[in-house]
Amino acid sequence: LFVNREVLNNNANAVQVIIDFSFILFLFYKLGVNLTKIQNLINDYLRKINIKEIIDVVFTQIVISFGTTLLILGMICLINIDTANSLNNAGEDVFTNTIASFILTVISAPILEELFFRVVLFKRISKFFNVYIGMILSSLLFGVLHMELAIVGAVIFGFANCILYLKYRNILIPMTVHFLNNFLVSIPTFLSSDSGASSDAELLSQSDASAYLILGAIVFIIGMILFIRFIVKNRKYIESDAFDNKTYNFNKLL
Repeated sequence: LFVNREVLNNNANAVQVIIDFSFILFLFYKLGVNLTKIQNLINDYLRKINIKEIIDVVFTQIVISFGTTLLILGMICLINIDTANSLNNAGEDVFTNTIASFILTVISAPILEELFFRVVLFKRISKFFNVYIGMILSSLLFGVLHMELAIVGAVIFGFANCILYLKYRNILIPMTVHFLNNFLVSIPTFLSSDSGASSDAELLSQSDASAYLILGAIVFIIGMILFIRFIVKNRKYIESDAFDNKTYNFNKLL
């Protein structure tokens, strides 16, 4: 009503940052977050953080996302090459404002999405049904939000962060994984944007389909092996009534 539409279109990322942080403040209010709770979260986080495990989880998720992207792109190449090229080039013009898009992708999105999908959806669905249903539904919804070539990787990413949330009982751990993941996968885009690289990407052909399918399958299998190892290692934390178990003390933190 009050802002010129062209201004909004030219500053879409900046507007989205404002919207995201407004929603984050709203969630803070609804969840009763205050300075004392934040300080307790940070102190607990510093005691529990396992850098090696965080790096392992991020590496696994990037491998799975890369593998599924190649697989889906290869399948689409076989079906419709024009659609494949369209999807392959879809993200090139997204980052029109490097600073705003960096804040949006690497800072506000991980905070907002972890609060909403893990603290709100995962926890509440789990209390109403059980942890398994909560994990499945919240991760599927998280994947739908990331409706793109790496959607399967996004769903698995949701599962991994649910497990980390159950294990450490501190939302800052999944947030750290989310921060690092988004930062690493965004680097190529930001570098290409800064360097003024040409937007004319090499077009895919039908002959690329087989290579994409084979490489994608290999990478995806490697990623899933790593992910299954992660689940097996942490299976003792995935209890159906975890959020009702007093030993978890979720309500004391976040």
